Amino acid sequence: MKLQSLSDICERRVLRIPDYQRGYAWSLQQIADFWEDIVQLDIERVHYTGVITLEPVPAKLWRKWEQDEWIIEGMGYRPFYVVDGQQRLTTSMILIQAIIESVDAKSQLNYQSIPTVRQRYVLCKADDGQRESFIFGYETDNPSDEYLKTSIFGEHSHSNLFQETLYTQNLSGAKEYFKKKLATLDHNQIASIFKKLTQRLKFNLYEIDDEIDVFVTFETMNNRGKPLTSLELLKNRLIYLSTLFHGHDGRDVLRNKINSAWKTMYEYLGKNADSPLDENIFLRNHWTMYFKYTRNKGDDYINYLLNDKFTAKNVTHPSNREDKVTIEEISNYVESLQGSIRHWFYIHNPYFYLPHYDNEENKLLLDRLQRLSFRAFRPLLLAAYVSKQSTDKINSLLIAAERYNFILFSLCHRRSNTGDSEFFSMARELLKGKRDVVSVVKTINDWIDYYFDAGRFHSYIAEKYELGQQGFFRWDGLRYFLFEYDQWLTTRGKQSTNKLHWSNLKSVKRDAVTIEHIFPQTATNEYWKERFGGLNAQQTTTITNSLGNLVPLSRSKNSSLQNDGFDLKKNNKNGVGYYNGSAAENELAQIVEWDQESILNRGFELLEFMELRWNIKLGDDAFKTNLLHLDFVVTQEVL
Repeated sequence: MKLQSLSDICERRVLRIPDYQRGYAWSLQQIADFWEDIVQLDIERVHYTGVITLEPVPAKLWRKWEQDEWIIEGMGYRPFYVVDGQQRLTTSMILIQAIIESVDAKSQLNYQSIPTVRQRYVLCKADDGQRESFIFGYETDNPSDEYLKTSIFGEHSHSNLFQETLYTQNLSGAKEYFKKKLATLDHNQIASIFKKLTQRLKFNLYEIDDEIDVFVTFETMNNRGKPLTSLELLKNRLIYLSTLFHGHDGRDVLRNKINSAWKTMYEYLGKNADSPLDENIFLRNHWTMYFKYTRNKGDDYINYLLNDKFTAKNVTHPSNREDKVTIEEISNYVESLQGSIRHWFYIHNPYFYLPHYDNEENKLLLDRLQRLSFRAFRPLLLAAYVSKQSTDKINSLLIAAERYNFILFSLCHRRSNTGDSEFFSMARELLKGKRDVVSVVKTINDWIDYYFDAGRFHSYIAEKYELGQQGFFRWDGLRYFLFEYDQWLTTRGKQSTNKLHWSNLKSVKRDAVTIEHIFPQTATNEYWKERFGGLNAQQTTTITNSLGNLVPLSRSKNSSLQNDGFDLKKNNKNGVGYYNGSAAENELAQIVEWDQESILNRGFELLEFMELRWNIKLGDDAFKTNLLHLDFVVTQEVL
């Protein structure tokens, strides 16, 4: 087969990415590889770039393309769906547009005027000045189609339906990358890039015409190291199945539902551009909620969806009645996906504005659980929102979930999958109305009562000391615990603002907040020698890393205070000190002396807060003293 250039492929063709195809998925690394291929290519040589597979669009479909009918009927352009190779083609078209924008509008590229280049590769306009068609694009009613036309190709939008998705962000990233690269080149160098792109990159071009084969083949096609995701494969499979309901009036409606659902899902998956959501995690958790969960299939959800549930065999000739997949069943599943994604986004972005999510306690509880970790509770939470439980009931579920995760995993260090199968099963029961939130919360609390053991927390801290890992300072729940303590102090003191922010506490940046020792690890100041000089090396290490001696502090403040005595740590007279810090720092600033007894007392206060906050009983004073590893301080007091 003769290899064809981009110029050949665009010759009198209208190219559209069909609705079952994913959007633009290339990352910056793949875009950079594409750019380097062109830059390094000898202009006298050709470079094999891969396969382009096209499917002719039937007349019954392209006649619905009102904006393109003129170029097909009147000018003889042939309409095609891009079945394979859309990532390469999209990248090429973005680069052509970037080239057009990077040269003088009155200049030429390889003896072609800029309007001619644009007419050939981007937007073909009729002589009457009224009709126009894009040479390459997506099927309509796709956020990527609107974005490609307006933000990439720079044309005016007639609908003004601007929607950001993960795919549109990728389109924008590609154009921005190319514009920056082209800005470093002169006109002749850009013209060389254009020639190599349109004439020297060569493709194997295939045309197919079997509609069913298109769907089956699509699932196995690769796109330069960017295989189809589970969500993309699922969409293609469901659209394929919709074609098998021959003679059913609802097949076209189902196909539209699928496209609408995926449009909504990609909108919300990428709605927060700073923190896009993982589509596989969403699909897995929705599957856990929607279908009957069993542990042996828990990590193989996509295999169940594609190989067990939504198969052509189950539509056309199932092995038994229970396996039969109906058009209504697919429709219900798709509607559930679409109805769940907005709740899913809110669960992970409670402070991102969305209409109708306005309960501040709910936002706080979601934010708190996310900071700690959702663990096995995401399907349950999703089921609670989807089944339209009251906000008060959802809040009670959030409180129980946070308490469960902190007590079992941060304190007792139980196995990470403790309870997950039961909670996953309850999610489906809650969704189907076979269980209510009250009983779910009771079950969670019963499990806490069963599994809580203060002795396990004691053993964990003791092991940290024995292994030389600095006791409480290396407790994996320390940051979350101290942050919650600071929030509690802020609320109790009725302060209007929080000075300690979780984003700073979890950050690794230079100006981040870290957990610091009040009595420093290197205590050379005379203040510390007077109060701690009588301790041996082991006792010094133990008390330094005991819970009561630890406080969140910014790196910059800690650097200023370092080994200073406690009086200067409270206020070094240069505007730095505990007195103008977080609620926990302010509390410390009220203490007169910082000695061994102070560390013991503050440790007790923190443990009492733990008991109050998570409604547990750690033990008597003797147990708490031993948990803090400060028995020697009590002994000294007695003596």
